[in-house]
Amino acid sequence: MALSSLESNWAWLPRNLLNSILDKVASSPFDLVRFGVVCKPWHTVEIEYIQEKRRMKGQGNQVPMLLIPTKYKSKRARSLYSITEQKIYHCKLRMPYNKRCCGSSFGWLSFVTDTFSITLFNPLKNMKIHLPQLTKIKEPIYLILNYQYSVYKLTLSSDPAKTPTNCLVVAIYGLYNKLAFMKLELNILFSDILFFKGQVLALGHHSGLVSIDVNSNEINMLVPNDLEYAMQTYLVDTCSGDLLLVRRFFDPNNRYSSSQSLTGSFKVYKFVLDDESGQVLDRVEVKTIGDNALFLGDNYSISVLATEFPGCQPNSIYYTDDYIDTKPYYPDGAVDMGIFNLVDVSIRQHYKPKSSIKRMPPPIWIMLRL
Repeated sequence: MALSSLESNWAWLPRNLLNSILDKVASSPFDLVRFGVVCKPWHTVEIEYIQEKRRMKGQGNQVPMLLIPTKYKSKRARSLYSITEQKIYHCKLRMPYNKRCCGSSFGWLSFVTDTFSITLFNPLKNMKIHLPQLTKIKEPIYLILNYQYSVYKLTLSSDPAKTPTNCLVVAIYGLYNKLAFMKLELNILFSDILFFKGQVLALGHHSGLVSIDVNSNEINMLVPNDLEYAMQTYLVDTCSGDLLLVRRFFDPNNRYSSSQSLTGSFKVYKFVLDDESGQVLDRVEVKTIGDNALFLGDNYSISVLATEFPGCQPNSIYYTDDYIDTKPYYPDGAVDMGIFNLVDVSIRQHYKPKSSIKRMPPPIWIMLRL
């Protein structure tokens, strides 16, 4: 049989057989990507398979992987760490910069350039999208010198490769954590942003919640700033469609060094929403998130169903070191990473970075998507 005939037969294997293969490798995002790059027909099958899983199960169809420095500290490549397999993939994903990522949404990483413009980069597609300056940032000289910290977090409303004319970019930037929609600026101290059921929601360090109309610039206060200050706060859209507030606290008695405290606890709240209007009726602290596992950090917050992924812990928060400092990247590197269990309030490590990579950009969660 001719080689071209063999290639053709591989490309057009029966759909049910390919779906069976996908069922076997679905728990590993990296293997899913490998499947999709075999040939165009397989990539089409993979996309349709993932879309069907999303319709059936919501967003909990893939566990993010941790983007980490390579073994030899390459400035233009990164490796991947699998939480479920507790394994490092030495795949050398190419990076455009050796800089901190200020966001990770839909497989796209966000970087701030030295001109304070934004570059979006998809490491699997090897695609770049250059955005204009979000705003004319006027900050103290020590922040200007460390421009990669001028944007605290950036998130996207959708995959810009699929919806290039409808993708909204929202960023929290500057010394006073202002909010920018490319040209829209809101002078409020924010810590996280989320696209939720057609709304743009922004969260403050005191857990105040607002919705923003990007067309009229109108701000609607949904929940007041009535909780004590938390160093980090996050908004999460769970697999079941619940809206969660997660608050992260440092433990001053648990220090990695004299200059760096470590995370000591989390508190989780559920926003009770009106079924018809979607308005927030109440905010209730919860002691369990059930089968959900949350992945928090500089990325767009992610929720997955742990039972679908062997090795993934339910009722847990997987977090990375996302505390902004003006000196890359602390004296000790990004060390405040772990898994917080809501049942026994314990913390244990997932990926443990070596001291030799402490000057490398901090790890960030990424959803691998072609």
